[in-house]
Amino acid sequence: MAAHKLYPLRVRLVNLSGAPHWFTVAYVPVVKTLQEEASKERGRLRRSAVLQRVLYMAFRSSIAASNFGVSVPDGRGGTVRAFVRLLLYLCDEPEERAVLCLKAGMCKHPCSLCTTTREDLASVQPMEMEDRNVLRALERHLEAAAHRRYGRQASRRLALEKVESGHSSVPVLGAMAGLGTAPHLLYKMIGFDALHVRYPALP
Repeated sequence: MAAHKLYPLRVRLVNLSGAPHWFTVAYVPVVKTLQEEASKERGRLRRSAVLQRVLYMAFRSSIAASNFGVSVPDGRGGTVRAFVRLLLYLCDEPEERAVLCLKAGMCKHPCSLCTTTREDLASVQPMEMEDRNVLRALERHLEAAAHRRYGRQASRRLALEKVESGHSSVPVLGAMAGLGTAPHLLYKMIGFDALHVRYPALP
């Protein structure tokens, strides 16, 4: 039986009592590109689908608790309703793109935070560009994903992907309150792992 390569998804749980701890909540399988027609695109779609499903399985209870709350003991014999929030997702840049279902490389809007264009990257223009609109982007993700799933309106799907520089997949974390709803921090929750950042050697 062939072995499967996996990488862990860990969560640092922060609460009001006790020290924070890291917990491994899931393992994401590495999906290889097969030798087939349009192998690169099909491999990307499979990897995106697997990643989003793993994120859903890992966070489905937390997503529900973020929207509807969960009863927890208050330490005095009663209960209080708590609402879970995701504060930070630590990753490297390729993983950031995969988690947010955004296109990588030189797409129309390469910045994950704002709507600056590829042509304006080397100018001061990005300093004045508006932030990405979470609700608008998620609505376009949903529409494009529906077009892909039901094999309809391919030109409309491609146009939606181009205008948001996103794929026809829906980011699971967009359903978590505080990320997909006000204050809309889905594109601001990413922190880059220092282990994946290289600095040039000093002379």
